[in-house]
Amino acid sequence: MVFEGLGERAMRGLAANTHNAVNAAPKPPWYKYGSSSYCTEAPPGGGGADPSCTREFSVCSPTGRPGVAPSGPAVRVWRMEVGRTGEPVPNAAWENIGWTCLSALVPGANNVLTMQMIINEFHETVFAKPTASIQPVGLKTLVNLPTYYQLTWPTQGFEPGEADTTTLVGRQVEIEPVFKSATYIYGDGEASGPVETFGGPYPTGDVIHTYRTKMVAPVQINATYGGRFRVDGGAWIDIPDTVTIEGTPVNLTVAEAKARLYEKQ
Repeated sequence: MVFEGLGERAMRGLAANTHNAVNAAPKPPWYKYGSSSYCTEAPPGGGGADPSCTREFSVCSPTGRPGVAPSGPAVRVWRMEVGRTGEPVPNAAWENIGWTCLSALVPGANNVLTMQMIINEFHETVFAKPTASIQPVGLKTLVNLPTYYQLTWPTQGFEPGEADTTTLVGRQVEIEPVFKSATYIYGDGEASGPVETFGGPYPTGDVIHTYRTKMVAPVQINATYGGRFRVDGGAWIDIPDTVTIEGTPVNLTVAEAKARLYEKQ
C-alpha cells in the first residue's frame, strides 16, 4: 500500500498496550484507543468527530491493485491512559498519536466504514441496463443504408446522475453511477467501442453502421460505469473501480431494397 502514517505493524502493536489484551504488559501504562475522522482534529466522542471529506480517502491507497485491498478512509488515532479495569486514570485525556489508513485495526474498532465496503456496495447497485434507440425507426433498416444508434436508459435501475442511498455501519452512503464508455454491438460480427459517446439520431449522431447483407441483427449496447460516493452528505469522492453492464439485445431486421420497373398506365 502507498501511504504514510501508522502502518499495519504499528497498528497491530497497539493492541499489546490495551488494558484487557491477553498479552498486555504486566505494569502500567495501559491505554484504551479510539479514532476520529481525518478531516478534523476533534477527539473521539466529541462534536464534529466524524465529518467526511475527500482527503480522508485520497491520502490512502484505494486503487485496489492486484493483491492489494483498497484501504481507507484515513482516521486519526487516539489513546487515553486507563487503569487495569479500563477506567481512565486521574486527569486522563485523549492524546493523538498519529493517523492511519487501516481504520479497522484501531484497537476496539467496531463497525468501521471502509473503502472495501463502499466498493462492495457499488457492485451491488442496481444499474440501469443500456438500451438501443435505432434510426430508421421500427427496428427495420436497409442494406447499404447508414443506420444510427443512440444509448438510452430505461426507467428501471440507477443511471448516471441518479444516486442510490444506503446505510453502512450507521453512515449514510450515496453511490452515483458515472458513465465511462459504451460498446455498440451491431449483430453482424462488427462493433464500435469502447467509446465515450451516447451516439445520437440522424443526422447528428456519431455512432453509425452500414450493413452489407440482409439479416436479423441482434443489436446490443454494453455500458461501463464508474462511480462516485459521499458519506453523510459530505464531498463527492471517486470510486476506484468500474463495472460493465450488458444491455438487452434487440433484433434489427436488415432488408434488401430492390428496384422494380412498372409500365406506365
